[in-house]
Amino acid sequence: MDSYSIAKRALVAGLVLALAACDDSLTDINTNPNAPTDVGAEFLLPQSIRGAVEATFGAGQMLSHTAIWPQQAVQLQYPDEEEGSVRASRMQSYWNNFYVGPLMDVQRVIEKGVADSNANYEGVGRIWKSYIFHIVTDLWGDVPYSEALIGDSITTPVYDAQKDIYTGMIADLTTGAGKLSSAATGFGSGDILYGNDMVKWGRFANSLRMRLAMRMSEVDPTAAKAAFIAAYSAGPFTSNAHNAKLAWPGSPYENPLYENWTGRDDHGVSATMIDTLTSLSDPRRELYAEPATQDAAYRGQPSGKITQEFSLAYYSRIGNYWRKDGKSTPTVIMSYSEVLLLAAEAAKLGWITGDAGALYTAGIQASMEQYAGATNAPTAAEITAYLAQSAITYNATNGLDQIHLQQWIGLFMGGSEAWSNVRRTDSPNLVGGPDLTLSRIPVRFSYPALEESLNATNLDAAISRQGGGKALIDRVWWDVN
Repeated sequence: MDSYSIAKRALVAGLVLALAACDDSLTDINTNPNAPTDVGAEFLLPQSIRGAVEATFGAGQMLSHTAIWPQQAVQLQYPDEEEGSVRASRMQSYWNNFYVGPLMDVQRVIEKGVADSNANYEGVGRIWKSYIFHIVTDLWGDVPYSEALIGDSITTPVYDAQKDIYTGMIADLTTGAGKLSSAATGFGSGDILYGNDMVKWGRFANSLRMRLAMRMSEVDPTAAKAAFIAAYSAGPFTSNAHNAKLAWPGSPYENPLYENWTGRDDHGVSATMIDTLTSLSDPRRELYAEPATQDAAYRGQPSGKITQEFSLAYYSRIGNYWRKDGKSTPTVIMSYSEVLLLAAEAAKLGWITGDAGALYTAGIQASMEQYAGATNAPTAAEITAYLAQSAITYNATNGLDQIHLQQWIGLFMGGSEAWSNVRRTDSPNLVGGPDLTLSRIPVRFSYPALEESLNATNLDAAISRQGGGKALIDRVWWDVN
């Protein structure tokens, strides 16, 4: 049974098993009131949000892959992925974690919105569905999209070209934002992202459109510019109060990085990140990393280095903001800082009017200020001193490099976005470690084995369309650097 067949049998985990018997004379007896046949959107949406965030920002995917390959974090033990060795079972698991639960759930939210003429259900559903799909396609390239979530009649969906998926996502974000209304019915307590604030949902949609548009900048600059201008004009985030972030209320819903700390906890901060922060006197270092327990030094483990010369005590661990003190630390899905730096890049490219340097500076400040109140968060004085450094002051000559570097720093513990941004910009210019067995640092996920056996015809067509691309070193459509 492939993942789509599984998904169609798991619309809402734990809420199935309805109407076990069908004897017309015993209809009342045979109806289980605790096993509903239909689940409201107010229950489907939070399940989709939580599931997608746990998949994207969890220790399995992020700390073993998408934070490892952009050299933000490192595996201090069992560093298979540092070497370029990826477990096939994990690829299958990640694939299922998106398609089987979160995507199926949010598709039902959209369908309920259409059926009930509830514009907010449909609008929010389209926005969140696009968020999930942009993660999926950026990890794998061409994936099932147009046929992935429709009826039982399609169990082997076609793989859409990534270019077409991007067109579809931008259209859905635009349509979704246009349907939102503060006067219409919301999700009650089910909107665990924005608490039924439809203005913020609209700003999230526009901010995400900016991200997607800039992602296309190297491969389709004309379409990218038009999409970016439209999104920017529509109104993205304008403060950290608009950040898309998921709060964790406590057991059984805790920050997945904290849950990792309570169990395994064998990841650290890369030497690339530590050395960069140290060289720039960046006050985020004390937040991002803990000093090595051996000697209180801030010291990163070199990426792609399998042989351990020292104990775990010799290296800096990921900051306690996410680990030891991270039980309720919110997961930032998209930030105002990223929006400002995207706008700075657009201004530098001449896409929008505005001062690229001012936007760049504001982006750095917003990145630091989003941690206000946390232990070791940058102080106002530290932020001022950092921005005053000659190495940080915006220089139009190398402005794009400065903007891209600050995106990389600001996206620490940011799910897959740091890896995607590094692939797009080639900044910072990362070098594979001495024990990397591949010709380059991985630039995509490999397709799951079940797809090769159960949906081979469509997968083979996608691989052929991508120039044979399916290995970890084969680039996705928008990655031309």
